[in-house]
Amino acid sequence: MVGHGVQNLLRAAAAGLANLADEADEWETGIDPDWAAQPFAGVDFVGIDFSTSIKKVASHVIRGWDRCRTQFGALRPDHGVWAFGVNSLPFLLTRRPVPPEQLPSFCEEHFQRRGHGQGLIEYGSAFYDYYRVALELTHALPITISLLCDGFPNGGLYRPEDVRPMLEAARIRGVRFKLVVFVKVEYVHAMWQFVQSLGLNRNELEAVFYDGDIPDGHTMDSSFASLSHV
Repeated sequence: MVGHGVQNLLRAAAAGLANLADEADEWETGIDPDWAAQPFAGVDFVGIDFSTSIKKVASHVIRGWDRCRTQFGALRPDHGVWAFGVNSLPFLLTRRPVPPEQLPSFCEEHFQRRGHGQGLIEYGSAFYDYYRVALELTHALPITISLLCDGFPNGGLYRPEDVRPMLEAARIRGVRFKLVVFVKVEYVHAMWQFVQSLGLNRNELEAVFYDGDIPDGHTMDSSFASLSHV
């Protein structure tokens, strides 16, 4: 059962998303307690990093996510997808798991600071918070929890020691995990250290490495392809 603290966290985070997509005026804040009754063979929780570092590659994220939505529909059409944005707090992109074709798309305006139009960007990536929230919401269904980020999460309310026991217990229940990171080559060791802090193993991590100041289109396309092939 979802704790009141997590419900309040998500309600507060979702309150600023009223204009995210064209159908946003039909969304409601909070969590649908009956989402598990949806006729899905499984549910995929998908988080996308919206911290400041993502702004530089906004066009690649827009294109990559659109392709990812199509691939979700082709690869797992019987699965619902519950999408979250992740920055200083995880926030809902959909109110409940939805069929892949109902996932929202992004536009350039979303890659601004929160409160600037439809902006969703904030400093910090609540890496552990996202896993904590997703684990609180899992039910007795086939579940996959995945996250796409740039490999350097920080901030948030929770730390590795808060989340790791929950992850270990969920893995026993059959919950699957996938972390996709795009990271500079020189930071490989640091990236692996923080992944280990949560207890993810090499089979649950997929890294796309790049050199230079920012990842190019090929790097981002590869990252989203990995995300959709969980």
